[in-house]
Order: sequence, then C-alpha cells, then structure tokens
Amino acid sequence: MRYHLVHVGKCGGESVIRALSPQVRNLSVHHVGEANQDIARAVLRREAEDVFIVLTRDPVSRFVSAFEWDLHSKSIGGDGVQMKNAQWARVFRNFQTANDLAEALTSPDDARRQVAHFALRGSKLHLQFDLGWYLPPHIAAELPAGRTHLVRTERMEQDLRAFMASQGMTFAGVPVTKNSYKHRLPPERLTPRMSDLARRNVLLASHATAATLRVLEARLVGPEACVLS
Repeated sequence: MRYHLVHVGKCGGESVIRALSPQVRNLSVHHVGEANQDIARAVLRREAEDVFIVLTRDPVSRFVSAFEWDLHSKSIGGDGVQMKNAQWARVFRNFQTANDLAEALTSPDDARRQVAHFALRGSKLHLQFDLGWYLPPHIAAELPAGRTHLVRTERMEQDLRAFMASQGMTFAGVPVTKNSYKHRLPPERLTPRMSDLARRNVLLASHATAATLRVLEARLVGPEACVLS
C-alpha cells in the first residue's frame, strides 16, 4: 500500500509521522510547497493501493496555535522579536496576538484588514495553509471510501490507534515531538481565549476548511468512526 499523510500544520503531524515511520515504508508526507496539488493528483488517480490519512483540528484552536508557532519559528531568535523577512514582520508588527489578527479580518481600517487577509491568503505562514488549502471540499468528496482515515487532534490517541490497528500495525502511544516554545514568547503575545468576534471571523474566513470538514464528517458512520464510508 502507498500511504499519503495530509500533514496540515499544527495538527500533530510530526507525532503521527514518528509513530508510523518505523512500520510504514511507503509514506508520502504532503506538507506546504505544492502539497495541495500533489494530494489532488493522488486522490484523482483513484488507484486501489493509495491510503489517505487526513489530519484535522478545530479551526479556531488551530488558528491560535499557528499564529503562535509562526511567531516563534519565523523569528530569528525564536522569541518573536525579529522576524526572518519583511512580509512576516509586517504581519506580526500589526497584530500582537492571534485574537488581534482574527478581529482585524472585519476591521473598518482598510490597511489593517488587508494585512490580516494577507496573513491568511499570501503570507506562506502556517496561518495560510489550513485544511481547506490542502484539501478543498471538491477533492475531499473524491477521497476513497474505506481507504481514508481521519486523525483528529482532539482524539489523536483513539484515531491513531484505530488506524494503525486497521493496517495491522502496533500502536505504542502518541510520540511527543516538539519541545515547549511558548515560554520563549512574551506573555502578552499569547491568546488564552478568543473573543466571540475573533472566533466568528476565523470560521467565516476559513470557508473552504469548514466545507471540507462538513464533507468529511458527513462520510463518517458515527462520531467515534474515523474511516470514511
């Protein structure tokens, strides 16, 4: 079998890779770059040996995690102070927190609103590369029944265990892959809670992700299932 991992950033992908790598020879990890095109080609060729693993997460939680990870990983010292290029500096200079960026998506200030939309559409940050970018709904609808498995961040252990069991693999727990980084960021740049406006804006701006999640969830036989029918 050929395994395809739809590695949406900030959904536990590195843990999944580490769990699978010792037991899976043919694992293609689709992550940023031209991953969306590669996934579409793999799905649409409809070959019986292709198995798909799709990582998902609540869009608002992922948005916050992506903002804070990008702030850390795209800064020279990892502390969110000096960004590695001018485009990223523009985003993180305008928005102190994930909540600020999300609220600015409907700001009456044209310049501020444009920077917020740039972060989600043209920045090449994890903020841009959400589930809907990797797997738009019209491609998600073509995923093969019985050979597409969801691994949801909120149910990582259960879903990963079920997938590995279905493939005759041994599950040895969910590996921890990233060291803590949030302590390196100024506390005022973290978002412990999103406002109602910020949550609404993220969900409305992530319309492709929302549509893809609806497609995937409609193909599950129940909330505990993780294989598309």
